[in-house]
Order: sequence, then C-alpha cells, then structure tokens
Amino acid sequence: MSNTSSSIFNVQKFVPADENQWDDFVCKSKNGTFMLTRKFINYHGDKFVDASLLVFKKDKLAAVLPANRKDNTVFSHQGLSYGGLVLKPFVKLSEVLAVFHAILKYYESIGVEEINIKHTPSLHHIAPSDEMLYAFFLTNSTLYRRDAAICLRPKNYKPNENRRRKIKSANNHNLTIRETQDMTGFWNNVLIPNLQIKHNGKPVHSLQDIQFLKDIFPQNIRQYNVYLGEEILGGTTLFNSETTALAQYISATDHGKSLDALSPLFEYLITSVCKDYEFFSFGHSNESNGRVLNDSLSYWKESFGGSTLIHDFYKTKISNHRLLDSFLS
Repeated sequence: MSNTSSSIFNVQKFVPADENQWDDFVCKSKNGTFMLTRKFINYHGDKFVDASLLVFKKDKLAAVLPANRKDNTVFSHQGLSYGGLVLKPFVKLSEVLAVFHAILKYYESIGVEEINIKHTPSLHHIAPSDEMLYAFFLTNSTLYRRDAAICLRPKNYKPNENRRRKIKSANNHNLTIRETQDMTGFWNNVLIPNLQIKHNGKPVHSLQDIQFLKDIFPQNIRQYNVYLGEEILGGTTLFNSETTALAQYISATDHGKSLDALSPLFEYLITSVCKDYEFFSFGHSNESNGRVLNDSLSYWKESFGGSTLIHDFYKTKISNHRLLDSFLS
C-alpha cells in the first residue's frame, strides 16, 4: 500500500502555450526523446485530435503524456513510434501509479473509455523506467502488440562469419559512404521505389515531412547513403536519441543489393559514427501487430551481431483506475 494519493496531482490538457515548458521537461526527463517533444509532434499539424496531458504536483510538472483522441479511445500516440508517460528523473514508483490513476480519472470525466499506449522501449531510457509496465499489470491492461527489434551494443560489435565475408566482398567495389543533409536522393531513388514494388506502399514520412523534421533536428535525424561513383545504391535514416542510434529506414536498390552495399554502410555506422551510443537498433521486422515475423529480414539484422529487445503496446480500460484505489489509499 502506498501513501501517495492521485488527489495531489493536477491534470491539465495541453494547450499551445505549454509547448516550451513541455519540451524543456522532455529534454530533462529520464525516458523522453526528441520524438516526444512538441517540435516533433507538431509536424503532424491537424492530422490528429490532440489529447495530450500535463500532470503537476503542486506547481511543478511531474509528467507529460503525448496523446490523441479518436472517438472514445485515447492513443499515445498514433503519429509516433512510441509514447506513454514521460517522467521526471528520480520519480517514485508510487507517484507514477498515482499519476496514471489521476490521468485515467481525468479521461473518464470527459467520456474516454480506453487508452492505448506504445510503451517507450527501454533502450531509449536514460535511467530504468518501467514503472508503467507495473501500472499496466495492476490495471489488468491488455498486451495487444509486441514487436521484436534487433539491437546491439556498438562496443561489443561482432558480426557473424557470413556478414564478415559480405562486408569484405562489398569493400572490393570501392564504394563510398557519405552523410547528406538532403533527403531527396534516398527517398525518391531508393526508398519510395522499393516500398512501391515490395509492398505497394510508401514511407510513413513523406519527403516533405522527413526533410522538415531533419532541418529541425539535424543532430537527431541523420542520413547516410552508400554510392558507387555517383550512383546511389542505398542508405539509412537514423533517428538518434541520447542512448540509441535507431535505423528508422533501411533500403537499397537492386544494384545495391547485388553488391551487398548495406553491409559496409552499417559496419561503418556501428564502428565509427555510432560507436559511443549505448545501443544501435535496426528496428523491428514484424507485421500484424507483431504476430508475423519477417525471418529473413530479422536474420539479416542479427547477422551484424544483434539480438532481440521487445517493444510492447497496451490497452487499458479507463474504468480500471478503480483497481488502483486501494493501492494508493
């Protein structure tokens, strides 16, 4: 039983005037990244009905929740890769439970029936921050999706024998690797054609969106391409938090694939550009809410020495705040 009550927390709906306070809090938090700042969220414009919250303890900000609402459900956040409560450093577990309790009661008061949260993966945490996983347990939340991301620690980089051979072979073609500030070449000549051919789809971010975001976050969003002469063969778009370099997009042309051009690209990134990060993540290889695994893609990532870290998604019935009542009284 805790001696922390949700009544000591004041929940307020986000308004544009809160933007600077929000972003300053996220930057100083123990589990927030640039993707959870309003500067990033705002690129969506009016695509989502915002339902974000700030939670205060007396007059001090204790947590923020990026969120949008659709009908009677709140999501954290449909336009982001991950979300959930962003917390101040050194927060007590009992306080997080009380904050979640207060948030659920607030949403209940405005007619929300369920909240879906994409829990921020632990590899982005500055300090251990799985308080919400405990809160999900206590509120009988439902795990409705689990992605399996392939990650490694750059300091322990050790590709398997097959990948080492491919790296050596690719290096015989005198390929060059360059960082670029212009996303056009990779988007128009590699990524979009690949997605159209393979999946009849398109990137989550349009060229206009990704260029806009890169210009705002030049240190977090980095583009590295591999070339044969001036011919672009492939590349990757990195979304970097303080702890982790994440390959948000990976793609190669048919010619690039035939030369294994991505092999030396990723070795260079892991051993040089990203060597001081705690983690390098290739992202997940899942479909159908994690219930389908692209085994060949997952193995390709594992061949660089990577292994699995999971990313969980939960649904919580708003009325289940009552399951926390006795715990917090």
